[in-house]
Amino acid sequence: MTYPHSRPGERLLFEIPYGTFSNYSPRGNSELSQKSRNLCGNIKAGRAVLIESAVPLLQAAGAAVLAPFLDHGATLVPVPRSAPLTEGALWPAELIASILARGGLGGAVLPCVRRVTAVRKSSTSPAKDRPSVAEHYESLAVDGQLARPRSITLVDDVLTQGRTVIACVLRLRDAYPGVEIRAFAMVRAQGLVEDVERIVDPSAGVIKYYESGKTFRDP
Repeated sequence: MTYPHSRPGERLLFEIPYGTFSNYSPRGNSELSQKSRNLCGNIKAGRAVLIESAVPLLQAAGAAVLAPFLDHGATLVPVPRSAPLTEGALWPAELIASILARGGLGGAVLPCVRRVTAVRKSSTSPAKDRPSVAEHYESLAVDGQLARPRSITLVDDVLTQGRTVIACVLRLRDAYPGVEIRAFAMVRAQGLVEDVERIVDPSAGVIKYYESGKTFRDP
């Protein structure tokens, strides 16, 4: 999914590399698109067995494009949910990060970025009402300090426009300036594609962040 380009002359502030394992169609009618939505729903619901079944595929040659994101030396930082975490609540991104680490797809899991105040859920909000990067940033905090990591990979369940990821990057840059940061998500949304052609589709791209506050995912 490629979003429209920024306004002419608008300055690109930075871009973050991202990798994803699979994709899904939010509205496609084909059988494959419907299956992709089921997969996405199961991952968001924290179906550990399903997530674990992806580990051998992520280790295979066909997913080599994701090696920089799931390097053994990378610290895995789960992306927080839209609301502050309550005791015993499911945190899909933390579950995914833990499963990846156990499979040798990343180093230590550090759940250091937390949601201080709730924001609207992007998955259930119209595009125009989704929280901005600034809203996400103000709702987040980084807990504690750790020895300077070699690199950080933000881990999420589903990647849409990347606003939450960019806000997390900004917070982590405040805490650990100069550290290389990437992002990985199990699923990427294909909102501008009617039907997906495949579900398992290891891919890499960039999330671009512009001075207007807009983010663009390419592809």
